[in-house]
Amino acid sequence: MSKFTRRAFLTAATASALTVACNRSPRPQAANPTATRVIALEWVYAENLLALGIQPVGVADIQGYKRYVNVEPSLDESVVDVGTRQEPSLEAIAQLKPDLILGVELRHQTIYDTLSAIAPTLIFNPYPSANNSNQLDEMQQTFLKIAERVNRRDVAEKVLQQMQTQFQTATTRIKNTPKPDFVLGQFSDNTPQLRLFTDNSMAAQIITAIGLKNAWKGEFDRFGFNTVWIEALPKVETANFIYISAPNSPYQKQLEDNPVWKKLQFVQQNRLYAIAPDTWLFGGPLSAQILTEKIIQTFA
Repeated sequence: MSKFTRRAFLTAATASALTVACNRSPRPQAANPTATRVIALEWVYAENLLALGIQPVGVADIQGYKRYVNVEPSLDESVVDVGTRQEPSLEAIAQLKPDLILGVELRHQTIYDTLSAIAPTLIFNPYPSANNSNQLDEMQQTFLKIAERVNRRDVAEKVLQQMQTQFQTATTRIKNTPKPDFVLGQFSDNTPQLRLFTDNSMAAQIITAIGLKNAWKGEFDRFGFNTVWIEALPKVETANFIYISAPNSPYQKQLEDNPVWKKLQFVQQNRLYAIAPDTWLFGGPLSAQILTEKIIQTFA
């Protein structure tokens, strides 16, 4: 018996008196087309709901969301934490009596049937395959699908138009950047590793859409980044190094005395551009606008 299946069994056994929702059969997705009590098990979908003017009733790992996702409006204090994104609490979800649950395929596909027994559940895949690897398009399509379920399609179209307008503004503001090549890196919080974002990542697609050129040509990765360390950087040293790092990152500080790092062109020529660590690179249209604003501040 798998972990999730066993947990689902235990949940059904212990929560039978908790809520009728846990015990009824899965409902057709069209049974309640306008959802009002929505739970987001992935941060991007919590952000999407906020962009649509809806406070979710529950979100997975609220503390992590507040640490990494810097968008307005913010989550209301009344929003309930329903556990981790990897293993959400089915009991907490059922207690909230949602009429829609939003999850992500890689984490929640295995518990889809259990979630659907509680409320209609939509599972999305923000990480398309190598043959269909446009994460930016996927983000917008998913945003519209969620908007339709909460009857806010008009709001969603305005939000996406604002995002596209900002892309155009950024393109104009940075068009005279003398050196448009960039590498986007993110230092790990826990290990001496660095993520370099590939062309299929949403973050790289956003920066490319406003006129810059991604110099990192790593192998396809479903999440959109290659995990590397200092040895990978000489091949992209002529580009601008845009990076995200936690404050006082020990691994970034290690590089200050690293002889390879000190010889890199973007280090010697001071073309290092830090972006605030609460710039979420895996979010929705609001996070996309924040990333774009950071790029404007860097290069305009």
